[in-house]
Amino acid sequence: QSVDELVAAWRGARPALDPSHLHVLGRLSRIEAGARRRVEAWLAPHGLSWDMFDLIATLLRAPDHAMRPGELSRWCLLSSGAMTKRIDRVVAAGLAERRPDPADRRAQLVRLTPAGVKAAERVVPIHFAAARELLGALTREEREAFATLGRKLLRAVE
Repeated sequence: QSVDELVAAWRGARPALDPSHLHVLGRLSRIEAGARRRVEAWLAPHGLSWDMFDLIATLLRAPDHAMRPGELSRWCLLSSGAMTKRIDRVVAAGLAERRPDPADRRAQLVRLTPAGVKAAERVVPIHFAAARELLGALTREEREAFATLGRKLLRAVE
């Protein structure tokens, strides 16, 4: 079903309700789900899920390819529990390791292993190119307008 059909169905079923929010929120939901499927599809041949890619890409741009779990949680927009599970998966895959933080022995760092650096350096350019291709349906001006509107809406919900 299309979002327009959904809005029309609500208008027909409940004329007193205004379903126009679905033009935006319904599309955002469907865009996110569709984009996630596409991202998973282009990462799968490299043995990565979106969750794993997000973590190794975040560590790739960090100094010494290392961060504390709390920093990773903030960058990846995850709770500490969800971050722990993600780290466990990436560590189990041999792409990262946990080490004591030399600046604070009570804390840990998560650092890419050499295999993790190699995987991230190989897959990040592929991901960026595929993401640009995915957005190829929009002109540069449309992408900029979408980014501006998305920033405004994101500020409102956060």
